[in-house]
Amino acid sequence: MQLLTDGSDNNPTLGFCLTMISQHGGSWPPTEEVLAREFVNWLDFHSMLTRSRLTELCRTKGVNLSFVPLPQEIRGFNCAFQEKKEIVITKHELAPFADSHTLMHEFRELLEHEFAALGYATIGVKDSLEEQAEIFAAFSRMEAITKDLPSFIEMAQSIEKNWARYLAYAFWLVFSLVYLFSCIYLPQLEEIGAEAKRQRYVRT
Repeated sequence: MQLLTDGSDNNPTLGFCLTMISQHGGSWPPTEEVLAREFVNWLDFHSMLTRSRLTELCRTKGVNLSFVPLPQEIRGFNCAFQEKKEIVITKHELAPFADSHTLMHEFRELLEHEFAALGYATIGVKDSLEEQAEIFAAFSRMEAITKDLPSFIEMAQSIEKNWARYLAYAFWLVFSLVYLFSCIYLPQLEEIGAEAKRQRYVRT
């Protein structure tokens, strides 16, 4: 299809947006859950990724990712000019999995700018992109853990000793529950972390 090749060779996120439009244009806009599922597969995003791996994933999609000191109230931001895109995330992670959550949040904002430029905005003028980006980030991380869970179970099943295998099952169960909890409540956890950091500065 000509639509899927126009300008997307040097702009992978544009290519993703064009594909979403071609697949879901008849019932536009897609839900955040559907958009997140497609995006996680496209990015090859997983539940546990190091900063170096996140940076590499972004690079393969034409986005420069960096981690720098930011004011405490700013978790990250993004910018785009022509085909160049950049995402900046705070160097100080205030809660577990915050890097991945913020990355998905910023990616959602980049995607919306692409959709809007194509005439296929997914949110209304009165809607909050910040709120939608948070919903998208949560769904993306839930999709990632759902995708990774079979591999975790397979790893546990390969353990020969019964006690160690059951311990592995218990670990992955607890990890999955904590991970899902953080998908929903990560902004609140970050606020708690930020407040604790402020109090530490006050005491010192």
